[in-house]
Amino acid sequence: MGRIPFRKNQKPNTNFIKRLSQVRSTSQSYSHEGGFGQYLIHKGLISERQLAEGLEEQKITGAKLGEIFVDRKYLTSREMLQELSLYLGIPLLDLTKVEVDLQAVTLLKEETAQRYGAFPFKIEGDTLEVAMMDPGSQRKIANIQILTGYNIQPYLAEGEEIRRAIKKYLTVERSIAELTNEQEKLSKTTLIEEVESFEDGKDAPTIELVNYLLEDAIRLGASDIHWEPGEKSFRVRYRLDGKLETKRTFPLQMARSLIARVKIMAEMDVSERRLPQDGRCSFLFQEKQIDLRVASLPTIYGEKIVVRILDSHEMVRSLQALGMSLEVETEIRQLLKEPHGIILVVGPTGSGKTTTLYSLLQELVSEERNLVSIEEPVEYQLPGVVSVQVQPKIGLTFAEGLRSILRQDPDVIMVGEIRDEETVKIAIAAALTGHLVLSTLHTNTAAEAFTRLMDMGIEPYLVAAVVRGVLSQRLVRCLCEHCKTPWEPDELSREAMGLPKSIEKIYKPQGCSRCRGTGYSGRIGIHELLIYHEDIKELVLQRESSQKIAAKAILRGMIPLHLDGYRKVQAGITSLEEVWFNTGSLIRVEGV
Repeated sequence: MGRIPFRKNQKPNTNFIKRLSQVRSTSQSYSHEGGFGQYLIHKGLISERQLAEGLEEQKITGAKLGEIFVDRKYLTSREMLQELSLYLGIPLLDLTKVEVDLQAVTLLKEETAQRYGAFPFKIEGDTLEVAMMDPGSQRKIANIQILTGYNIQPYLAEGEEIRRAIKKYLTVERSIAELTNEQEKLSKTTLIEEVESFEDGKDAPTIELVNYLLEDAIRLGASDIHWEPGEKSFRVRYRLDGKLETKRTFPLQMARSLIARVKIMAEMDVSERRLPQDGRCSFLFQEKQIDLRVASLPTIYGEKIVVRILDSHEMVRSLQALGMSLEVETEIRQLLKEPHGIILVVGPTGSGKTTTLYSLLQELVSEERNLVSIEEPVEYQLPGVVSVQVQPKIGLTFAEGLRSILRQDPDVIMVGEIRDEETVKIAIAAALTGHLVLSTLHTNTAAEAFTRLMDMGIEPYLVAAVVRGVLSQRLVRCLCEHCKTPWEPDELSREAMGLPKSIEKIYKPQGCSRCRGTGYSGRIGIHELLIYHEDIKELVLQRESSQKIAAKAILRGMIPLHLDGYRKVQAGITSLEEVWFNTGSLIRVEGV
């Protein structure tokens, strides 16, 4: 294949290449070898010894000097890029903030972009702006100029950002194009042939596309990926910070291949499309094993797949990292010292109850204790804890599992969820016989846990005897630190939100490229902890309402959910809207 000629009347950008040569020539005055290293010494950022060690490693590994300095922690990655930008006289670019021109992207083939570590992102007249890992290479710039037919304006960018951009705009788009062009062929492929093509690695476009979507979701911090066939298209949505966001939409014909690939990864029956299935697998991302839990559901337009992403490195956190206030953290640590009884974590689905249970269990891990958990499913295998997987199909229910666990001489038992009367009765029996039991319950407030247990058929005296404390929680989105904006609410807003007068200045979401325009990044917990005491016992024995139990607990010092949320609003962590959305119906408490 011949070279792409320059367009009519266009001349190569010799001025830039000449200027680059002058910069490189001047830089060499620091040293005939390792000019960038001598530059860093001149600025006092590294020592002569560190440069010598770096050059020695470079001879052995062939790695770039800047990368060696970062690996050895002489500089941070950002510092290295900033200094290299100054050294070369080439602008430093944050590729995540750039609006990419799709016409510019197509000027380089995927293989060429990967080989040169270059990503073209904008056309400005006769000039092509290109993000590069090594913009100091005259040879690479000259070759890209010849291949594209444009004058080249290089920018220095982080290598990982360039690799992600190449994958997103070149690898993925090529895979989509190949899959789309082969729809007729795929429609004639038998199911057995399709499965064999995956196993042999022949269906590379589908494999690359699924891997990219998984990597992209994990990198963004998604908790779930929804693969959804519709009437005319197939969309992929990520659950980010508790909200679903559509990330890609594909032709409906591609659904079969993509869903088949996910099911094969999870060791599910690809031929069974009429019944729901469950599966799980591991996925390697940045040298970490990420567990994936996969569930299929037949719909009128085809199978829908939901992939739950379980990162064990993020699953177990300290109590402070969960967002607990100092008061709540101190009190719950005291509860964990109880020799027996039940500690409950309550809240709606998706409020982070299981993560909190693991964090509490981590606090109790000891060589002197026998800790056993029973869950459906086991989301994380915590060192020092024996985990039991509930399997209703063979008769291993929560109740049956608990009976067996009690014969294993446990000190602490974690029950993933109390769902029925039989399970709660066995849990209470365990607590009464000298075991500490941790579990979850679906209630909106801490006080409602007492009335829910009684509604499940448990006598009030038993509830009063075993429950040591109830932690209620919600997850609220954190304001993006890069774009949150100060806001002074007016009197009308204060009254509508029930906002205390002590809160004068707060922040609201704005939206930027770092938070995908949402104004939020990450989530944190808000909590209320109801501690058992005699006043609560009397109300439980009298079967009083949850409102009266909550009012008494607040008088005894319990900080309700919405007030813990207001504290985080005042600290600039979250927004008033988030607290209102998650606790709005709980703000008015009887008797308060």
